[in-house]
Amino acid sequence: MGYPHRVTRRTFLSTMGGGALAAVAAGAWIAPARAGTGANDQVVLALIGCGGMGNRHLDSLVKRTDSQVAAVCDVYIPRAQAARDKVGGSCEWYQDYRRILDRDDIDAVFCPTPDHWHALMTIHACQAWKDVYVEKPLSTTIAEGRAMVEAARRYGRVVQVGTQQRSLKLFQDAVGIVQSGRLGQVTAAGTWIGPNGQTGPETYEPVPEGLDWDLWLGPAPYVPFSPQRFGSFRAFHDYANGELTNWGVHLMDIVLWAIRENWPLSISAAGGSYRTVPGSDDHENLEILYKFRRCNVTWQQRHSYQIDGKGYGIHFHGTAGRLFMDRESFVVEPEGLAIPETFETGDPWIDVDSHHRNFIECIKTRQRPNSDVELGHFATALVLLGAIALDCNRTLEWDGDRERFIGDPAADRHLSRPYRAPWSLTGGGMGR
Repeated sequence: MGYPHRVTRRTFLSTMGGGALAAVAAGAWIAPARAGTGANDQVVLALIGCGGMGNRHLDSLVKRTDSQVAAVCDVYIPRAQAARDKVGGSCEWYQDYRRILDRDDIDAVFCPTPDHWHALMTIHACQAWKDVYVEKPLSTTIAEGRAMVEAARRYGRVVQVGTQQRSLKLFQDAVGIVQSGRLGQVTAAGTWIGPNGQTGPETYEPVPEGLDWDLWLGPAPYVPFSPQRFGSFRAFHDYANGELTNWGVHLMDIVLWAIRENWPLSISAAGGSYRTVPGSDDHENLEILYKFRRCNVTWQQRHSYQIDGKGYGIHFHGTAGRLFMDRESFVVEPEGLAIPETFETGDPWIDVDSHHRNFIECIKTRQRPNSDVELGHFATALVLLGAIALDCNRTLEWDGDRERFIGDPAADRHLSRPYRAPWSLTGGGMGR
């Protein structure tokens, strides 16, 4: 399509007026499309990560007429080749994502990889002048998330986070009701879901043919090949944090949006696993309480837990009424508020089309997308704060302006984690 990739930032700045320069300094700059690119041009895309969620994205992307998938990549060659075959045509496959970033014809990349790779791939793609669609959670640490926001702003990139509920009308309507004041003053909100899954005992085996296990591990600590880690990475805290950083980001993102807040004032958590079931770093049951300026917010994760027959969802409690919702519908009580139960008209479990459309439109217009990288940072950081409170086993006070705990250096040490050499978050290292 012809968006700026190898053009240096200095070249961009030399062509800008004073107002644009001020926008860059303030972190509000998004690099413009090159002259001559029109709204009807196709955006050239690449997919990095061709597993479960990658396939879901690909199924949608291959049907689009406003974009084309020119390259796919996976550390496991059979997956990359299968994805290439699904796209067909001149699409090329790669095993190393850095080869995709070397291509000047790629406008944007999709990164539905395991969570521990989101930060580096997003930052490296921004440095290569490519826009990014990165799956949730945005990061595995709060320091990573802030570095991703800074990279997007520094290089003027459009970065959409895969919290696709922001592009669904059902959630837009529900948030509109909460923000309208029809529930009165919202004093409490929360989310709920079932327990984390268990992988069974961990085993170690020879690396399967066609898999670059060292590249799969990337910045995470080295371990021998484990089919449990490869197949169920969310159960292991080297790469993720169970349902808290999976469903938790989706659900808490809507809560933050509806209550118009970014940061809590304090966080407390309790959790445990009360059965002898090996094979996971996660707690089965988990309760987190966040205190915000105007309301309290909870995360509840437990066995056999439903509210109004729903096994997961979000609830808002106001002085005049309450709203309960999941991806299929929302209901408002009492009936006297005259807000009928509302249902999602499409398939909310596979609907990423509207989020893709918003991303591609923003690539062309250079506007901020529905799930801008900083919104993804707030939602991801919120659940990570809960995990830190659980690890520290005490109530923590948070300074959102500084993104540091108040008077708690021990808790601050959980805000980042070391990377395995030669990978680096701060030094721009792209490994071997």
